[in-house]
Amino acid sequence: MQASGDGFWELDLADGSAWFSDWFCTRLQGSRAVGRPAFHDLRPIMLPETWETLLRKLRSHLEERTPLDAEFQVQLAQGRSEWWHMRGSAQRTTVGIPTHFAGCVRDVTAVRAHSPPN
Repeated sequence: MQASGDGFWELDLADGSAWFSDWFCTRLQGSRAVGRPAFHDLRPIMLPETWETLLRKLRSHLEERTPLDAEFQVQLAQGRSEWWHMRGSAQRTTVGIPTHFAGCVRDVTAVRAHSPPN
């Protein structure tokens, strides 16, 4: 996983527990996260409207099976800013109930810096 340069995450929807790869833990150092981060530890590094948009996209994927594909800016320690691209998918029971949610995040700051404006 380290060779990919991506961050990986998994949420257990039954008990609310989360796992984040070292990619996340390293970036969240200096934020309010203590030890291994939880999903809500992402909230302080996002603007409120970014957090709400991400939650809407997560809910949409879980309820309507729309693809989770989001790009957003985060504010890390020492005022450092990055753009992240997040993708993910829910694992479901045979009757379609989501049980786990997993995905990856990539830092796309450099890509955005070299892309022409829309």
